[in-house]
Amino acid sequence: MAYKSLDRKMSPAVIVLVVMIIIMLLWSIGPVLWIFISSITVRAELYSVPPHWIPENPTLDAYRTVLIRGEGFRGGEGQAAARLIRTGILNSLIIALSTTVLVMGIAPLLGYVFGRLRFPGRRLIFFFVLALIALPGWPIIIGLFPMMSRLRLLDTKVGLILLLFTYRIPFEMWFMTGYFRSVPTEIEHAARVDGCTRLQALYRVVIYMVMPGIIAVSIISFLHSWNFFLIPLVMAYTLRSKPLTVTITEFIGQYYVHWDLMSAATILAIIPPLIIVVLFQRYIVKGLSAGAIK
Repeated sequence: MAYKSLDRKMSPAVIVLVVMIIIMLLWSIGPVLWIFISSITVRAELYSVPPHWIPENPTLDAYRTVLIRGEGFRGGEGQAAARLIRTGILNSLIIALSTTVLVMGIAPLLGYVFGRLRFPGRRLIFFFVLALIALPGWPIIIGLFPMMSRLRLLDTKVGLILLLFTYRIPFEMWFMTGYFRSVPTEIEHAARVDGCTRLQALYRVVIYMVMPGIIAVSIISFLHSWNFFLIPLVMAYTLRSKPLTVTITEFIGQYYVHWDLMSAATILAIIPPLIIVVLFQRYIVKGLSAGAIK
């Protein structure tokens, strides 16, 4: 029996599966590992051929530069690297948190409307909003640019928040609609019989039953808003509103690339989403899987 078990474990299918898993891990972790190595490597070694996978003289100077000193950088509107990154982090926090708050307030209401209420054109409106998910980003941005300019929302955090919220709300609405449809209507009817209005039944009873979905939607919305790059790249062009994902590109100039500073800033940008996923992965998995099953 032991020999049969060993043969089963060493079968060609298992070997192929292990090799595929290793390739996928290297494909996913390799770029992040290289960015980290670049962030602790002195600039002379970064330009050496062949490249150094293990730094000969590892240093944290790049992190000190982008967080504390900020010297030796001529890009980013003439700002020091430390100020550039601090401003980007602050802008990213404001934009991501504000977008998440809006999603938390509006997505459950839209999910309740399309999941519970019956009115003419409900299905048509619902599928029209869902169709927005499939639209490509560049044509939409081209059309929105002059509109945002006329509204004086270009290069403002308010404009980015509204655009990111609009971009995220179709998916979050669809997800919350499925959650509300999974809640038995008898529970809401019982609350209505006890004297609650429809709005009171929603906020006092039903909302607590879909709370795992709201938490999952909020976390995912924050992660997407923190990592978003396309819209801020086009709509924000000064440090007044540029998030961290865009300010990192300031380390790329016409005649130079500060690979060490850009790598250190990239690692700093990765840390907050990584912490959130590690701390709240149980809520993310529970919320998404429950919504999928229901």
